[in-house]
Amino acid sequence: MKLDRTQMTYLFFGGLFFAALLFYLVVISPGLSRQEQMERNISRRKADLVKLTELKRKWEDFKRDQSEVEQALGSRGGRFTLLSYLEGVTREVGIDKNIQYIKPVTFPPGEAAGAFKPEGIEMSLDNVGMEQLVNFLYRVEHSGNLLFTKRIKILKTSRGTSSALKVTLQVNTYARS
Repeated sequence: MKLDRTQMTYLFFGGLFFAALLFYLVVISPGLSRQEQMERNISRRKADLVKLTELKRKWEDFKRDQSEVEQALGSRGGRFTLLSYLEGVTREVGIDKNIQYIKPVTFPPGEAAGAFKPEGIEMSLDNVGMEQLVNFLYRVEHSGNLLFTKRIKILKTSRGTSSALKVTLQVNTYARS
């Protein structure tokens, strides 16, 4: 069977098309899908790197805060107790006679934070002036002893022309376990 020139041209271009199609299917298409897969992996790894960098920053912040807490706990001495400190501050401010009650706060066992355990005191003060309360709270919060007021309830009680406050508050701190 002899092919004429037109048929030979069709056969040549058909073979060339088939070879190009085979080359695309065997070489180019797998390469392109592999490239797309690599680009997805790269973007996923970049996102992971961003997360890891953020976690590293948070960890470093946590370690810095932990060392500051340990320094503050060490600087207040081993004989520091929250109850005696609060009683001393109430004497300094002049509201020690206004104390209705002082009681320790108990925490569930799961609230211990590693080497530190929470401690708390709830106290109620009656017939306290605004200036005395502000002075007391300032001395508690800015003592440098890692004290913070967790809860506070202030009620205004009027007696004659003077107005006084009834205050119930909880002061917390941490101690070494």
